[in-house]
Amino acid sequence: MERARENLRDYYAFTGRAEYMTKGLLTTARKIRAAVDAFRDIGADEVVLYCWSSDVDQVDRLADTLF
Repeated sequence: MERARENLRDYYAFTGRAEYMTKGLLTTARKIRAAVDAFRDIGADEVVLYCWSSDVDQVDRLADTLF
C-alpha cells in the first residue's frame, strides 16, 4: 500500500496536489465498490481504475471485488 501511495505522490508532485490525490486513493473493497456504484448511479457505463502498485495480483483482487 505504501508503495502505491509513493507512486501516486510522485506522479502528481508537479501539480502541488499530491497529498490531496493520495488521500483519495481507494484502499478497500468497500470503497472501490461504492465508487463504482456511484458512477453507475449517475449513468456511467464504463469506469477505468488504475493500480498504483506494480503488484500484478492487484488485478485479480480488483476483479474479485467487483464480480
